[in-house]
Amino acid sequence: MVELRANLISRSFITQMIKFAIVGALGTLVNISILYILTEIFNIYYIISEIFAFFISGLNNYIFNKIWTFSENLEAEAIKKYFKFIIISLISLLVNLGVLFILVEVYLIWYIYAEIGAIFCAFLINFFGNKVWTFNNKTEK
Repeated sequence: MVELRANLISRSFITQMIKFAIVGALGTLVNISILYILTEIFNIYYIISEIFAFFISGLNNYIFNKIWTFSENLEAEAIKKYFKFIIISLISLLVNLGVLFILVEVYLIWYIYAEIGAIFCAFLINFFGNKVWTFNNKTEK
C-alpha cells in the first residue's frame, strides 16, 4: 500500500498524467471536430457521430500515448496493446455516451458543451485503465 502511494505521487507518474492529459486535449479537439462535422454537416444523429468521433480520436490518442506518454516503441506488441487500449476505450465510451445523453436529453445542454463534460468524466477511467493494464510494462516482461 505504501509502494502504491509512493508510485501515485512520483514525478514520473505526474509527468505521465500531464502528458496523457495533453494527448487527451488533442484527442478532444479531434473528437469534437469530427462530432460537429458529422452532426451538423452530414446530419448524423449526435450519438452515432460520437461513436465514430470517439474511435478516430482514440486511435490518435493510442499512438501518441504509446510513443510519447509511456515512451514505448510503436512496433513493440502494438496489436496486443491496441486491443487492450480499445477495451479500456470502450468502457470509457460507455461512460462518455451515458454522460453525453443525460446532459443533452435531461439537462438540455448543447451536445458540444455536453461532450466536453462527458470526456472529462471518461478521462480518469481512460488514464488509470491504460496506465495499469495497457501500458504496464511490468506485466509484459
